[in-house]
Amino acid sequence: MATNYRLEVVLIKMQGLAVAIIMVLLLLVSFKVWSHGGRLNSEGCHNDTKAKQYHCHKANAKAGDKTDDIGNKTLGQSSLSGIYNRDHWSFRSSASPLSSSLVGWYTGVSGNATDVDHVVALKDAHLSGGKGWNFVQKRAFANDPLNHVAAVPYVNRTLKSAFKPLKFITKLRHSGYRFAHGRCVAYVNLYIKVKRKYGLSLASNRVDAAKLACQ
Repeated sequence: MATNYRLEVVLIKMQGLAVAIIMVLLLLVSFKVWSHGGRLNSEGCHNDTKAKQYHCHKANAKAGDKTDDIGNKTLGQSSLSGIYNRDHWSFRSSASPLSSSLVGWYTGVSGNATDVDHVVALKDAHLSGGKGWNFVQKRAFANDPLNHVAAVPYVNRTLKSAFKPLKFITKLRHSGYRFAHGRCVAYVNLYIKVKRKYGLSLASNRVDAAKLACQ
């Protein structure tokens, strides 16, 4: 009887150990599945560096957001709100041929570095018709070389920013900078050309007044 009792105790302990081992293995598998590189952004999403794709974990991730065939985030209909977000345009300044330029296009002034400036600013494009574009359209506009010029950082970031032509021209004229010869009118014409290429509104841009201000 004592021998049978001991055998039963050993069997029970072995069963308990087997269950514990199975539970540990299940936890390790779950951890392997859900742990991967990349911090979550404010929407609960991130780039999975191992799987090379963009995906979401949290409930506040937009249901309409998807990924394209190379792992970039694309914007579903739920992301196309009326709020401007520069990140949605996926501008890659380093990919522009102008990224290494040292001469500002507007002023003709050389500097230690320049910005790749959008002649029609991304926010301007958003407000004049681009807010309804999908991710692919926004990315194409943001990275179109036609809309790129090299600009001295102060001219780009402070004087021009997302202002319309007339305000930019006025601000530059009252600064320590001047347009290079013929460049003011050339800027307005290029601005019009870009907007027409993408079907953006010119209704509130006062381009005729801007050209007069160039004189």
